[in-house]
Amino acid sequence: MLAFSQSEYLRGSGFTRAEKAKGDNAVQAAAERRLSGGEILFQAGDARARLYRVERGALCHYRRWDDGRCEIIEFAFPGDIIGFGHLDAYISTAQAMVETLVSTLAPEKFEQAVRRDDHLAARRSAAADREFDYLRDCAVAAGKGKPVERLASFLAAMSHMSVDEGRDPMLVCDDLSSGLVAEHLDMTIDILVGALRELEQRGIVRNTDKGLRIFDMSALEQLARVA
Repeated sequence: MLAFSQSEYLRGSGFTRAEKAKGDNAVQAAAERRLSGGEILFQAGDARARLYRVERGALCHYRRWDDGRCEIIEFAFPGDIIGFGHLDAYISTAQAMVETLVSTLAPEKFEQAVRRDDHLAARRSAAADREFDYLRDCAVAAGKGKPVERLASFLAAMSHMSVDEGRDPMLVCDDLSSGLVAEHLDMTIDILVGALRELEQRGIVRNTDKGLRIFDMSALEQLARVA
């Protein structure tokens, strides 16, 4: 086996010791981000690109509603992970309360942390619930007077979330005839049942003993886009 001294390795690689140190520092800088007090780490509408762990300082994680209200979700302190979710874009904002240092976290490291930290697992579940409510509210706002399209948007969102959670995306197990689902979609049970029946008549979905099965995802998503 060949053995090289550190100086020989640096010469053979074409980098001087100073150049290698500079490269290492650049990699470290790319993995960290320093925020001044009041600076935004991410905000609603930004593409979800990274997971972050707070190393120093503190973040306020909140949602701003259309009417101007600000809802504080949580505060993140050193050791806390933030920025996770299923949607492609953030629906909330994280802002530094004081001078703060965050590092980026690989997805596989996050999954390992979730498996050993029940509190983090609960926070991820709560994030999924917030995203579900966000999608539902968007569907309701855009689909007034379009119950079939609104229901299609709801089912498509449920399907996409099932993919992220490792479940069958073609099966929706919730009782869609329940008052809770009707309330979520801002329609009466009669209108909900009628919309469901129309989707069944079109061959898009069918009730089974395991729940509602989607048979034509393309048609369902096309209806959802109209909502």
